[in-house]
Amino acid sequence: MTDINAVASQLSQLKLRLDQAQLTHRDASLKSRREIAILKRLISRLSVACRGLDSELDEKIGMLRQDLEQQKDISLLIPRIAVVERLANRMGDAHPKERELLDKQFQRNSEILRRFPGLPAQLKRDLHQLLSQPTTTLSGSLQHVLGLMSLYERALKLVATKGLQNNPAAIQQDLLMKLTAELQNLITELDFDGEAGDKLLTIRNQLLKGVLPSELLTIALEVLRLVLTGTHQERQASQQFLDNVNGELGTLCKTTQQSAEQSHTIYEHRGEMTDELAGLAQSIKSGLQTHKQLDSWRPELTHLTKELLVLAERNKALEKREKALLEQLSYNTSKIEHLYDQTMNYRQRLTDQEQRIFLDNLTKVYNRSALNDRLEHEYRRWLRYQHPLCVALVDIDNFSTVNQHYGHQAGDKILKIIARTIRKQLEPTDFIGRFGDDAFMLILPDVSEEQRNLRLTAIRQAIAQLPFRFRDNNITITVSMGATLFESNDTPPDIIERTDKALTGARSAGNNRILWIF
Repeated sequence: MTDINAVASQLSQLKLRLDQAQLTHRDASLKSRREIAILKRLISRLSVACRGLDSELDEKIGMLRQDLEQQKDISLLIPRIAVVERLANRMGDAHPKERELLDKQFQRNSEILRRFPGLPAQLKRDLHQLLSQPTTTLSGSLQHVLGLMSLYERALKLVATKGLQNNPAAIQQDLLMKLTAELQNLITELDFDGEAGDKLLTIRNQLLKGVLPSELLTIALEVLRLVLTGTHQERQASQQFLDNVNGELGTLCKTTQQSAEQSHTIYEHRGEMTDELAGLAQSIKSGLQTHKQLDSWRPELTHLTKELLVLAERNKALEKREKALLEQLSYNTSKIEHLYDQTMNYRQRLTDQEQRIFLDNLTKVYNRSALNDRLEHEYRRWLRYQHPLCVALVDIDNFSTVNQHYGHQAGDKILKIIARTIRKQLEPTDFIGRFGDDAFMLILPDVSEEQRNLRLTAIRQAIAQLPFRFRDNNITITVSMGATLFESNDTPPDIIERTDKALTGARSAGNNRILWIF
């Protein structure tokens, strides 16, 4: 009877260990599902971080993300990742071709522009429209430069066919001023780190001081070279980031698939052991009920005990495999967390870069590209809700005279202080952007007539009260304003033209004035 009690006790212990093993397997399965959830979140973040680098790459990463959301087999992700890797390599291979095309385009247009005496009025507007279009990506900036060069070639052909010879000296000077201003705006929209960014900033300061016509072509060539250098560096950084992420993802997918297969195998073995243990327990139970004398049943009981010992040894082996699987899952989790941190850092870098792209480097208010985007956005809201939408153009009176007498550093300081002063007078829903060299555009949405008049008057008075002192001279800076409202069938170009007319009228009436045109 004592032996039977011992056997029952051993069976109870084995059942307890089996229950513990089942709980451990369940925990491992839950951890595996949590790992897959983290992988889904990583792919989602990756699709956001890499958006805009290449349309096909965006599509393939999006498909990879959809496969994860649809709970497909993890093994199917490996071919998807291989496709993403090939696309990333293709991007690196295509860059030299794009660079060669840009070099050829520039060489052809630079020779034409070198002999160009002036630009027709219509093409001036076309040039202005081209350069006022926002560029939010590096590839867009390259296309922007290509379009600029193409327009220069068109301009020369038109001048050659029409035989424009009216006052070539004045036309050349006007062209020089326009191209210098547009080149400044283009440099402002570029944002490169390192040596390329420092050189571009130096060129912009040089353009502000003024350059000779013979120097403009050399400067334009240098800008293009710096754009190519900066773009190449950005592409290399993006390529390296994608290669690292692809390699890590490939390894993770392989190890995750292996872990899933091992987990499934352990689960099957555990089920087989459970069935065998249940059979042995049933045999022992039946034997206890059938045999009255233990001696007659001892051989069979001995055999059953040996089988129980074999099951115990198999259970120990499964425990070792489960421990190795848990260690692998822990390693995969740490790798996924590391990849997630890398992706978040890269996303933050892109966000910071985007903010710098849309901010004017000098005044720290929004630049022309951001201004165009916001004006278009407010225009669409106005079409929908028909709320009052005010747009005002603020220009510094006699700014060129200040630059001539006190230098461009003084002019830069004035621009910074005036931009900061205007921003303080605005509400959070208002918008300020740098429209030109010494002009700022304000957008005041959903503001009553009394409020907008008070706000613009407060800006004008606050600027007039600013204390400026240069070279031991106290000077007063004032601004003129032209303002209007969206009405009837107005579009953003109509509003810009009308505010410019209003500003011209305010200047004609004298400094430090506001003029409304409806």
